[in-house]
Amino acid sequence: MSAIKPGAMGSKANPNVVPPEFTNSMAEAMENAFNDLLTNDGMKAFTVTNNSQESRDRRRLFVAIALGMVRYLSNNSDGFKILDSLNNPTGEKIVISTDPSPL
Repeated sequence: MSAIKPGAMGSKANPNVVPPEFTNSMAEAMENAFNDLLTNDGMKAFTVTNNSQESRDRRRLFVAIALGMVRYLSNNSDGFKILDSLNNPTGEKIVISTDPSPL
């Protein structure tokens, strides 16, 4: 089973490389969606191929939102119900698997 990767800031030691903690994460998907919306509205998109202070300042919000979402869903997984085709509870549980230490 794949774990959900909320994303993290990673080291700021190399401003030219996107940290692996951010790559292929929920936070990166949010950043990409934000850039798409900017582009669709004819606005200037952000550079997403580096780890500059500007990129880190923007990504901090996406990482915080992704971490908050994953933590909330993990702590409230009883709110998810698995039903059969007749809408009867099956008794199965949803377990949200995330990176062991996303920070």
